[in-house]
Amino acid sequence: MLKNDYICEIKLDYLLIKILKFNIMKKYSLLMLVAMFLFMGNVRAQEEVILLEDDFSAYTVGNKIASESNAAGNDWWTTWSNNPGGAEDGVIAEYEGNKCAYLESGNDQVLRLAGSQSGVYDLEFDILVPEGKSGYFNILHKFAGANSKWAMQAYLHITSDGGNSDYYNPGHGTVHAGSNGTADVACVFDQWMHFRLHVDTDADKAQYYYTVEGGEEILVCEWQWSLDSFGDAVVDRVLDAMNFFPPMAESAYYLDNFKCTRIGGETAPELVFNPEAIDEEVPADDSKTITISIENEGTSIGDYSAWVDYGVGQGGSGNEQVISYAIDPISSPSGLSWTAEEPVKFEVASLFPATAYGNSVMGTYITHAAYAFFEWQDANGNLTSILEPGTDLIFRIYGQGNNGNPGEVLAEKVISQSQVVYNDYTMVEFDEPVALTGFDVYVALEMTAAVSGTAMNLDGSGQAVQGYGDLYRTNNGAFLSITENAGTNYGNWCLFMLCQGTPVVGGYATLNKTNGSLAIGASDEVKVTLSTIGLTPNQTYEAAVKFVTNAPAQPIVNVPITLKVGGENIAENVVETYNVYPNPTTGAVTVEGDNINYIAVYNSVGQLVNVVKNVNNTVDMSSYENGVYFFNIVDNAGQSALQRVVVAK
Repeated sequence: MLKNDYICEIKLDYLLIKILKFNIMKKYSLLMLVAMFLFMGNVRAQEEVILLEDDFSAYTVGNKIASESNAAGNDWWTTWSNNPGGAEDGVIAEYEGNKCAYLESGNDQVLRLAGSQSGVYDLEFDILVPEGKSGYFNILHKFAGANSKWAMQAYLHITSDGGNSDYYNPGHGTVHAGSNGTADVACVFDQWMHFRLHVDTDADKAQYYYTVEGGEEILVCEWQWSLDSFGDAVVDRVLDAMNFFPPMAESAYYLDNFKCTRIGGETAPELVFNPEAIDEEVPADDSKTITISIENEGTSIGDYSAWVDYGVGQGGSGNEQVISYAIDPISSPSGLSWTAEEPVKFEVASLFPATAYGNSVMGTYITHAAYAFFEWQDANGNLTSILEPGTDLIFRIYGQGNNGNPGEVLAEKVISQSQVVYNDYTMVEFDEPVALTGFDVYVALEMTAAVSGTAMNLDGSGQAVQGYGDLYRTNNGAFLSITENAGTNYGNWCLFMLCQGTPVVGGYATLNKTNGSLAIGASDEVKVTLSTIGLTPNQTYEAAVKFVTNAPAQPIVNVPITLKVGGENIAENVVETYNVYPNPTTGAVTVEGDNINYIAVYNSVGQLVNVVKNVNNTVDMSSYENGVYFFNIVDNAGQSALQRVVVAK
């Protein structure tokens, strides 16, 4: 009996051996310890959960990867164009008696992942590149074809400058992860290379590990997970997909043993908003600020974007209004050109915050968009090839996203080059109009420029609304300011949106910030300023602060706003701090007072028409029509006072 008990002890781990020796004569001890052992194993199993695993051993050699996977009931494999079985779909091959995937030029394989922005994950796989070949793979924050968002990009036997100059370079592989050219991997031929990508969305951190056969695992680089692949901006934290793509004519490689593992339990943010509603009475021609606090009581980072939603008015085809930063007519447009070895696909955009379209089109519908194309001549007087032949153009309307980036595509219209009108605006009508209710909206156009072509047309005014009217991007990264990156002010894009319908009253509630991220246990504040300038006394106005979050239990949170406008006009009571003269005026107005930061000028219906910041605190009103205006005078401490100013010429 003692011998048998001792044999049982050897079969358990060392910790259980020691405990068993003290309980060797008790029949129930072994059962308890076995139960404990199983429980501990259970805990360990829960710490690492394999979400996806594919070694291709069950596939048929010669068949298409995504087609075969889908037929087996697994929809994780697809292609860039979502066309399993098509030309982009790679094949199942056999290498030294082992089944694996084989990709060559023309294939564009996509592996769908968890699509989660919380939790910790390991992505592992093996790649073998034959002698003389090359390869590439990436991780996507968002898989949506041309609208995808790249989280990192890795080349194999290729050096990339992050632009349009990628060249075959045996033994080297450029990595773009949170920056351009983050690292170089020492690639090998005809050997299996093992890759492990560790993604901690809760800590907003990712790591790239690399191992060659017989070698030790090497940490190649570490980066902020939420950045795009070139580090231009924070774009997202979602782990959505991987893309395996042979980028050159001679590119080809084998892929095997893919595994996606979640490490630790499921996590999620949980956001608490206070107050849950805003109900305020504010005197006429006055303002008041209310703070909405946000607490993250969850187990992952919480993200939100916010805007004031005013709803919609009556639709219809009347009351058309063009919203644009470009001057009209465009008399001296600017054209930007570049030198590239390949045609360049890029997107230009104008961002219209709610403060930019204000009361003018609030509550109407975006029905059309337009862009002005111009013909340009080369040194010999010949018209240049502006667009790459055979490529389409895509107009888009984007909603508000996180971190100052565009959100979802709200409308899209594809046109061919034959529909382009030169030296005038090319206008498209969207199939479904977009209700403009208070969010920041992007109007954009994607096109492909020919090598050394010119397709980036700005109004040449030299007065770009930098960061709003002059945005562009390549490789579907973050939108950047052309003025900031080119170092020259070329003006605004010749781009506009056409709105139709009856506007609603809006603009009376503004937010000090429109997006944010909260670490676990952190808090944030969004200040809502209610202004009754231009509103009717003794009337009630209703809107809502709309929060779009990444919290699964609360993707949309509305904080209703009820604003009651008082009958008493106290504007004259709050301006004693400042002396404003002359008033009435026919031209310049001087504001006397200490520590003035800036002066915001509003018209009689509450639209912001100018922001003045100069040494003398003078405001030139000579170009304004006769009527009543309001100066919101803000000091260096953020305190404000309102002054009514009359223009009478």
